[in-house]
Order: sequence, then C-alpha cells, then structure tokens
Amino acid sequence: MQHFIDSLSFNMIIIRIEPSDDTASPCARIIRVNRSATEFLGYSEQELLNQSFEKILATQKERTLWQTALAKMNNNLANSYFEGEIITRAQHKIQVSLSISPLLDPPSNNKQAVVLIQVIMSDNNCYMMNKVVEQSASAVMITDPTGRIDYVNPKFTELTGYTADELLGQNPKILQSGNMSSEHYQTMWQTLLASGEWRGEIQNQKKNGEVYWAYENVSAIKNSAGEITHFLAVEEDITRRKEVESALSESEERFRQMAEITGEWLWEQDPDGYYTYSSSAVNQILGFSMDEVIGKHYTEFLTPQDKASLQPYSAIHQPFYALLNHYRHKDGHQVLTESTGLPIIDVNGKLLKWRGVDRDITARKHFQDALIESEKRTRLIIESALSAIVIMDSYGIITDWNHQAEKMFGWSRSEAIDQRLQDLIIPPRFRKAHQKGLQHFLHTGIGPLLNQVIEHVAIRKNGSEFPVELSISPLKLGNAYIFSGFIHDITHRKRLEHRFRQAVESAPNAIVMVNQSGIIEMVNSQTETSFGYLRTELIGQPVEMLVPERFRTAHIGYRQAYLATPVSRPMGVGQDLYGLRKDGTEFPVEIGLSLIDNEEEVLVMSTIIEITARKAAEQQIRQAQVSLAIAQNEIRIAQQIQATLSPSAPIKSDDFEVTGFCLPADKVGGDYFDYFFRNEAQLDMVIADVSGHSIGPALFMVETRSAMRAQTNLLATPAETLGVLNSFLFNDLDQSDYFITLFYLQVDINKHQVRFANAGHPPPLLLSRSQQKLKELDTEGLILGVKKEVVFEEKTTILAKGDLILFYTDGIIEAENQNKEFFGLGRVKAVLLQKAHEPPQIIIDSLLAALQQFCQRTSFDDDITLMIFKCR
Repeated sequence: MQHFIDSLSFNMIIIRIEPSDDTASPCARIIRVNRSATEFLGYSEQELLNQSFEKILATQKERTLWQTALAKMNNNLANSYFEGEIITRAQHKIQVSLSISPLLDPPSNNKQAVVLIQVIMSDNNCYMMNKVVEQSASAVMITDPTGRIDYVNPKFTELTGYTADELLGQNPKILQSGNMSSEHYQTMWQTLLASGEWRGEIQNQKKNGEVYWAYENVSAIKNSAGEITHFLAVEEDITRRKEVESALSESEERFRQMAEITGEWLWEQDPDGYYTYSSSAVNQILGFSMDEVIGKHYTEFLTPQDKASLQPYSAIHQPFYALLNHYRHKDGHQVLTESTGLPIIDVNGKLLKWRGVDRDITARKHFQDALIESEKRTRLIIESALSAIVIMDSYGIITDWNHQAEKMFGWSRSEAIDQRLQDLIIPPRFRKAHQKGLQHFLHTGIGPLLNQVIEHVAIRKNGSEFPVELSISPLKLGNAYIFSGFIHDITHRKRLEHRFRQAVESAPNAIVMVNQSGIIEMVNSQTETSFGYLRTELIGQPVEMLVPERFRTAHIGYRQAYLATPVSRPMGVGQDLYGLRKDGTEFPVEIGLSLIDNEEEVLVMSTIIEITARKAAEQQIRQAQVSLAIAQNEIRIAQQIQATLSPSAPIKSDDFEVTGFCLPADKVGGDYFDYFFRNEAQLDMVIADVSGHSIGPALFMVETRSAMRAQTNLLATPAETLGVLNSFLFNDLDQSDYFITLFYLQVDINKHQVRFANAGHPPPLLLSRSQQKLKELDTEGLILGVKKEVVFEEKTTILAKGDLILFYTDGIIEAENQNKEFFGLGRVKAVLLQKAHEPPQIIIDSLLAALQQFCQRTSFDDDITLMIFKCR
C-alpha cells in the first residue's frame, strides 16, 4: 500500500482526526505521506509522521481555514477545499489548494482523511483534477444545471454497466429502479437546492436491469457569482452491505417472531451487562417496554437481594442454565424467572456479548410454593394444635398422631401409629360400645356421636383417666372411611367450673340467676343473708319478689328490655334502686347485669350490692362539697377585695411616672404595693411582703394598708410611719406567728428629693441615668412584728431626670428553675439596665418575661410584686 502511495505523482498526505478537549477543534495528525509530498515539502517521511498537520500551514489564516474545513468534514463526512499558503522546511511559502476527503472505511475507530496538496499554477489545474477524478475509487457523475449528464468517470460506467457515450447527454432518471418514491427524489432536490448538497442511500438500476444500492453525495458547483453551473454526484456501491443488512434484518425479524411466539423474554447484553436487545415479551413479564430496557444494566431490574448474588455471573464468562432470578415488575411486585445465558466469545477469547432467555415461572413457583407451604402449614397446624388430633382408618387403626396427642396421652407418635385406637385412649369399660358404634356406622352410615362436640373420659398410657371434649368427623376416600378426632383435655376447665361455683357461693355480694321468664334458677349464700330468705324459698320464684311492690311493674319492663339488647351493664342507671327483705324492710342496692348464653338456655346473672353505707358516705361528701363551695366563694370575695386595695392605674405627670404589678402565688397573696399623694407636692410609695401567702397573709395585708392610709392626713416621715405601724400591728402579728417586711418612700416632687425607711424589706434599686449605675436604697430597721418598740433609720437622696427606682419583693429573686437555680438579683439588674430607657410598664413586662423564660413556667411558689418610679 505504501509503495502504491509513493508511486503517485501528486502530493498526498493521509491524516487521522482525533478528538481533543475542545470538541469544536479536532486534532489532525499525519499518519502517511507519499514521496512526492516529502520532496515537495523538504521533510523526510519520519519528520512528518505523527506531527500535527498545522505544522506546514504558513499563517494563522490558513490554520483557521483548516480548522473550519476539518470541523465541517468531521461532522458530515463531506469533502472540503480551501486555498492558502504552506511553508516548507526551508521556510518557503507556496500558494496551494488543499482538498480534504474522508476515508469511508478507516482501519481504526478514528476518522481518517486524504489531503491533496496542489500548487496553484495556471497550467495544471484541469489536468490534476482530471487525474484525481479519473482514478477515483468512487463513481463520479457531473450534470449541468438542468440535470443533463456532462461527465462520468470510469468507475461510474463500471458500476452502472453503461458506457460513457450511452450516459452523456442523458438524464440520471435512466438509472432509477422505480422502487424509490417520487417524494424521495423531490426531497432530495429540495435539500440540494436549499443547502447546496445532499447525501443518502438510493436504489438504482444497471443497464442489464440489475438493481443496486449506492450511497450518493451530491454537491452543487457554483461560479464566482454564486450561480449553480453543475452538480457533482459521488457514489459508493453499498449493494453488498444492503444485502447483508437485509439478510440480517430478515434473520432478526425471524428471531423476533420466534421470540414473540414463545412468550419468553429473549435478550442480548454487551460485555458490561447493558441490554442491547430485548424481545417484546419483556413487557408481558416485567411491564417495561423494549425501549425502557435497552441501554439499562441488568441489575437495575433485579430485587436488592439478587443484585449482589448474581453480579459474579457476568464476570466469569461461563454459561448459566435455569438460574432463578427475582425481578421487580414495573408496578413493584416481584417476578420470578428461570434464566439461561450464553457468553458470545470471539476466536481470541474476547467476550463480545451475552445472549439469553428468561422464562416467567412466577405463577408456577407460587403454585409450587403454595402447595408446599400448604402442606407445611397443614402439618404445622396439626402439630401446633392445642387439641390432640388423632386419625384412624375404618378398622380403628391409628394413621396419624400429633404432638399434642403425645403430650396428652403419653404415647409417642411411633408407638401410636398402626395401633388400635380403643387399646390406647379408651377406658376398658367403654371399648365394646366404641367397637359396636364403629361397625354400626360402617354398615348404616349413621353415627349418633359423630360431627358433634361431646364430653367423655379418656385414659393415659399410665392408666390414669381424665375428662376430655372431643369431636369425630368421618371422611370418605374412595370406598373407605377415615375418621379424624379432635380431643381437648378439659381437666382444667372442669376444675375452673368447680372453682367458679365455689367463687359464686362465697362472693361477698348477692348473686341471683334468672331465666328468660324471670324465674330464679340459682342464688348464692350472700343472697340468703341480704334478703333473709332460705335458698329453697327463692328457687323457682319470680325475681320480682325481691323488688319493692311499687317498682315491680317497671322492673318487668326493664328485664324484658335487657333481654332484647343484652350487654353487661349496670341496671337502672340514673335511678335509685331498692331491694325488699323477707321482713318487708327496704335497702338501697346497686345491680350489675350479665348475660349467660349456653346451648340449652339464656340466663341473666344479677350481682346485687347493698349500698346503705355508701349512700351515707355520699351524703357526707355532698355536705363537704357545699362547704368547699362556700369557702371558694369567700376566697373570690377576698380576691375582689384585695384587687381593690392596690392602685387601679399608673400615675403619670410631667415630672414622673409610677406603676406596679402583683402576681399572687395562690388565689390571694400576702404582697402589697401602693402609691398615693399625701399632698400636692408629696407622693408616698410603699411595698410590703407578709410572710406566707393565701388568706391569712392577705388579711394582714389589708390591715396594714388600712393602718397606713389612716395616717395619710398626718405629716409623718417614712421612719415615723414605720414606727406607728409596728406598734399598731405587733400584737396581731406576734399572736399569729406572721411578720411583715415593708419599705416606705416619700418623694418631694418639687425638690426631686426622696426620703425612705426600711423594715427588713429587700432594698429597692435606684438607677442613675447619667452614670448608668445601680444603687440599693437601704436603711437599718427590723421587720414589723418582731419587737414592739423599734427605731427605724431614715435616709434621703436627690433624683435627676431619667432616674428610676425599682421596688420588688423577694419572690422574684428567689424563684427557682428546674436545676434549683435562683433567678437572683443579678438577672434583675441586667434587665433593668437593658430596658431603663423604656416606660415603667414595659420594664415590668420585660422582668416578668425574663423570669418566665428562666423558670420555664408562668406560676410561682411565692408572691411576686414589682413597682417602678421613673423621673421625667
């Protein structure tokens, strides 16, 4: 091949087009070059091989044209042509034309093309072009704009069988096979005229009538004015390929039809396990269409447990047969298939693909599993039954004996099988009757004890007898019978029945059982005690004899209504019920009704409880509730009174604003705050805390307020006021074990001066707005009620604009959270400093919000009182 290329007289270079990171600019490398080209360029062949073609392009202009031509050819496999300069090894620039033609069947996966380099000279263009076309391996035809054939090359005459003389001047229609639609030709010409080129497959007819297929590339040739002067058609004979494709298509169609007929899912996978073919049966089996399957990995359709377990089969490249697969149907349910797969391997041992078939065995597998499961379940039911299950044939021979029978009778299964039933479990005194009954049924088909539940006596291996409940059912198989017996040991039940009779008899309440007619069937001993009758006097009598005469008619109606809707419930809900003793006295009762429904009759069991003592207790409770209601009403009155004692609204003026708030720990509290004008220039403020809370402290708070307000018209100082209050309240406080803390403050509005005294109360906080500092207002003084004669210290201070005073009780600083931490004075000060610029009510609200957030609750163990005075 290289010798042939070297023999060519024109400059030819073969390139390989490789993709690059920039998909818009593919890379072209020289892989072959003929001797003419190496001599023309001045390079040796080795210097050019594997080099980028752009190495011989002179300027960026040629490189740009090259990339454009290369991209065009790479995208649509069309020939490309452009003119420019190349540069030789000696750095000589030569004007050339470059023709790029794709190789249709490259030996590798990379695209390849032929580049012809022709020096632009006025005397050799036509000659070289003619040689290229004449020697081309492709059939070439040129027509004029009307479609009349002007030229065909030797390959074209070889392909069609016509000579050049027979074709020249003819219309290409003489080559039409008649098998292509007119719409096809119309579309071809519309595309050609619109874009200047058309390519595609076309079926033509040779001179001898033989039909052939060609891949045709038609281009419009234009002059410098852009007018079409000719049409160039290049054809490649693809008849053989089409025949192979047709045969393959027919084979595939036949294969597909067979696949459809069998109803089995036929498939092919690439070496990595991705489906390349799927028969339509996949839709019937898995619910997916063929398009949904092709391109997907086979594990995508498997259940999670199969994904891991079946993965190795694709790697070992060995056939597999009847492999059980668990697929997921498109709707989510599981599908079971029996899968067979065959690896397709080439002569070199390389895996080409997998081919296989899946057969849906879901229904069969489910049926088999259900049958096996049914047998297992039947055996399991028999073995796990609480009753002994014994099966015997018509000769009385045991054929089956479950685990419960082993436990109940003491005979193992191996010991019991093939033994006579009567010899193992029937006491000797009943065996003759059993044998007689069996023979009677076999001769007549009548068995009085069959198909019903009866109680009987059975015998164990050790000879001990015990009560049983059994049912025997005959089943005819062919001409013979088998008998299945279900036997339940009722020893425990019999024992419980005996205990029940004992429990009823010894019950602390009267129990009376009557039938549907209201006749007494049974009573216990407590009934005799409660009503004074003997048992023999009650049995057989109407139950109404135990009901006072005035209620008897209604009682009959109640009894009949209960039988119509019998549920366990109390009798006479919402009514007072009474019983009647034999001596004629009545007593209050409570009656519970229960229905006992057995196969023989329906009975109503009445449980009668004497509630004389409970009625008396209920009367005492009602009296206590009345007393409690009175007390609660008194507390409400105390609340209302206490609410009226505190200021009803803040006091606001141009000089100051004062407001307060009290949160009692109970219904009423022992905290107290007040503010009032002693005269036009003096405002008095007081905050107090009586030890404890509820009614007692609240009363002392009222007394304190009254004593304090009584001094309103006196010109008393805070210290004097505290002295008078201590003397006035001492006796009361001393006798009641209460004490009071109290802080008293007077404001001279005109002078902005405050005077204050303290009786053991937490000192208020004075916040200086100018200094942003907090100061405690405290003086010496005992709490009220400890000592009768006390001298209280008094202090004064001056207030500035914006200063504020916070009065508080210890309820806020001693409030605890869940971790037993106190809210503390530090948190009070922090909120006060942060909110000092706000009005007094907002400061109080902020303190309460911070307290509730800290304690995570809204109620507290002690009363909380806050009062704020703020200068304006």
